[in-house]
Amino acid sequence: MIGEGSGIVPDRGLNILFRTTLNTLMNLTEEGLTQDNLATAQAQANTRLSSDTPKGILAGSVLAVGAVSGTVVAADGTDEDQALVGIAINNAVGYPFESSSGVASGKAPYVHGNGTVISTDLYEAVNDALVAQTYAPGDKLYASQNGLLTKETMTNTTVVGVVLIAPSATDPFMAVQMRI
Repeated sequence: MIGEGSGIVPDRGLNILFRTTLNTLMNLTEEGLTQDNLATAQAQANTRLSSDTPKGILAGSVLAVGAVSGTVVAADGTDEDQALVGIAINNAVGYPFESSSGVASGKAPYVHGNGTVISTDLYEAVNDALVAQTYAPGDKLYASQNGLLTKETMTNTTVVGVVLIAPSATDPFMAVQMRI
């Protein structure tokens, strides 16, 4: 498993392998704490999500500048002008018996910067047509309608990152070098 020695555990969602910039300035919105991560057919068919997936922004979600000054929201991939800024490093709400720092602080910390390398097990496993997606090294990644990484471009064609190490049947983590 990528980064096993550095503390990746199941359901962690994201591990920072090389960080250029960490931003802790931006705030969560109410939607960032309450969004239903299984609201679309694509999300329901995604094997990387389950009924145990918490509500709110997830570690590994692509973030965009919110409509309210000083906020970030999960990207939706459908707005060509949506300003994508990074990838969330924590679940906004967390799991039971886990630190709920997003709820407590109202902050949405994220990594960004060309050259940042992350490993994540949260990405789109199917495309909009519910056909399984496979990833390969060199694939460009975009924001999906669910705010997750996908190789299928939507209206917003901003390249979020590039696959360095593709997920496999034995290791679901994908290593990504960011471009934003």
